[in-house]
Amino acid sequence: MKALNLICAAEDKHYVKVTGTPHGWDVLFYIFQFIRVVLLFTVIVLIGTGWSFLKPFLQEKEKKVLMIVIPLQVLANIASVVIGETGPFIKDWVTWNQVFLLVDIICCCAIIFPIVWSIRSLRETSKTDGKAARNLAKLQLFRQFYMVVIGYLYFTRIVVFALRTIAAYKYQWVSNAAEEIASLIFYMIMFYMFRPVEKNEYFVLDEEDEEAAELALRDEEFEL
Repeated sequence: MKALNLICAAEDKHYVKVTGTPHGWDVLFYIFQFIRVVLLFTVIVLIGTGWSFLKPFLQEKEKKVLMIVIPLQVLANIASVVIGETGPFIKDWVTWNQVFLLVDIICCCAIIFPIVWSIRSLRETSKTDGKAARNLAKLQLFRQFYMVVIGYLYFTRIVVFALRTIAAYKYQWVSNAAEEIASLIFYMIMFYMFRPVEKNEYFVLDEEDEEAAELALRDEEFEL
């Protein structure tokens, strides 16, 4: 979806530059952008809840997060289309910009909660279910995931927006380049962290691993 979105964006810009009209590429661009963003937030929520990795189901509060995030992303994409297809000359252009930024930040905050819930749940179950090493490994993975998601969302929503705001028109490409590079790095880290392997280190246990894990879980290293 990301690749198709970028291809349509490139074709859209090319045809506008050559002919003055997008020849329908703008419609495809918005369609793939909508699918990409909704999929991105949905997948982050599902990974954050531990769905299929920790448990084969979603709890009610996790379903509610999805039910909040997806409609908000629909609203954010509507605002994005209005912003992209109009300009500062229309009356409500600034309002739509504010709506887009506000909704995007709310979504970014909402998808963090399932990750926090998963980390806390793992920490609690690690003390009682006798599988300390396995849970410690998952705890480390989810803590890394939490930090990467926070960094990615902060950079693409706050830093990129600031670059876009303060940069002169001819340097607008800098904010776009920064966003795409950050996205590429984020996807590569996600692929690496959750890659399928034949002998997964998170499921290989021995007595030494258990003893070391139990000691690690007694300290405050994994407190949020």
